[in-house]
Amino acid sequence: MTADARPDDPHVPAEGALRDTLAWVLQSIEHPAAAAGDWIAYEVDPQRGTAAALLADAAVPLTRLQRARILYAGLRSDGETAEERAVGSRLAIACAAAAWLFHGARITNHDDAALLAAFRSVTADLTLEPTVREMVCSAERKLLRSGR
Repeated sequence: MTADARPDDPHVPAEGALRDTLAWVLQSIEHPAAAAGDWIAYEVDPQRGTAAALLADAAVPLTRLQRARILYAGLRSDGETAEERAVGSRLAIACAAAAWLFHGARITNHDDAALLAAFRSVTADLTLEPTVREMVCSAERKLLRSGR
């Protein structure tokens, strides 16, 4: 970069942008399925940037959770590896859990029994971030209390 580059120059990377990009590349090499989940989260909400940040934040609008669920369902069906498909499935369920927990909205056609089974499959998956599993567990408790 040159000393006379303007901070608003579109050709000058934002502070830390290269570092963030390199970190994402390294994560995608080490954990490609998790990186795919985080990439989708970033596409839905760049401010949160990771699946865990997107799904564990009660302030995320319902429309973003609905969009993320659609994209994660796409990863579930079109992922290149079994691991990517599994992550897509778990994160799509986690979106449904977040919508239920934070907004009281059902964004899936599953009945309560199927939804509870799906929530339990997510909370049992130790490869997912603990904050995501905890949020899904809270959604499970809320669904059980609702007695629907």
